[in-house]
Amino acid sequence: MSGLLPLDPHQDVTGALHDVSNALTVLLGWVAEARSGRPPPDQLDRALAIVEHCARGARDTARRAIGAQGPIDEREDALDAIVEAAVEALAVEAQRAGIALVVAARSPMVRLPLAADASQVLTNVLLNALGWGPRGSRVVVECAVEGGMTTTTVRDEGPGVPLADAEVVFSGASRRQGGAGVGLKHARAVARAAGGDLELAPTAGSGATFRMRWPRAKPPAAPLSAPRAAVLAGTRVLVLEDDADVATLLESALGARGAHVVVARNVAELAERAGDDHDAALIDLSPIADDVQGALATLQRGSPDALLVLISGSAIGLPEGLDMEHIRWVRKPFEIAEIVAALLGGRPDGVSGSWTPRGG
Repeated sequence: MSGLLPLDPHQDVTGALHDVSNALTVLLGWVAEARSGRPPPDQLDRALAIVEHCARGARDTARRAIGAQGPIDEREDALDAIVEAAVEALAVEAQRAGIALVVAARSPMVRLPLAADASQVLTNVLLNALGWGPRGSRVVVECAVEGGMTTTTVRDEGPGVPLADAEVVFSGASRRQGGAGVGLKHARAVARAAGGDLELAPTAGSGATFRMRWPRAKPPAAPLSAPRAAVLAGTRVLVLEDDADVATLLESALGARGAHVVVARNVAELAERAGDDHDAALIDLSPIADDVQGALATLQRGSPDALLVLISGSAIGLPEGLDMEHIRWVRKPFEIAEIVAALLGGRPDGVSGSWTPRGG
């Protein structure tokens, strides 16, 4: 037996069926929610997006398990985005269980490789926590970074698991009536195949704490060359962004490429700075969600020819009524290269081609 290679967890049919079952649980929960008539139209669109995502994930998991040829999902994603998507997808299950899902600590700007696998592992752990937590309790998620590894900790308020039983928990033996005992064992195998791990951690007080360890995505291999670094030389850019970490990233990255960057954190600061002359504006939609048209009009009164680049994490697109001929859009989470491309890839009149900043 020692000469045999370990089984690829993605080709473990039992484990794959468990992940497909998890996906179907989420999917059916959102289908029932959509049929209930409770969600408003915008939330209904989001529910359908979650259903589609879960269905595609279940299909890809099943096909990979039976050996069907196809591309392996090796995309990277932000750790915060992975956690938020998993928590949002399980909102219906959490509501049914009477348990609050809480993200207590985040790790902005940290990206993970094999994001789809990380999401599957985290979903397994969260469903396990929802299964053990009593009504009226909380499941708390915390993210942290140490060197090249990340940790995502999930703590419930259920009966707990003695540390001495850690290996039993991951052996495939179920402690819950009706449980198959597959989830945590398979989740650990997937995590270890990615270079991470899934562990039972000590808990202060009642409940159980599981810790998903996952490697960080490697930064770009090569720094920008000197000629490339000055591509925005002389460009005056206004950044509206209420997330301090994202604002700092944009200010630093665009400044390193020669741009003069002014940051506004909210609508009031936007109004103060809108009278200045700007070549371009990067606008996060969150701070102006209540009146997108009004905020853009305020900006354009001071800089009528400014190129507008809207930044949004919305899965259903931009608000209706925007003149998209004169506006560019970058989805969150983004790479700096996407922002630079948006600034350089078109002119304020909406005609594609190179755009020369007025200050350049």
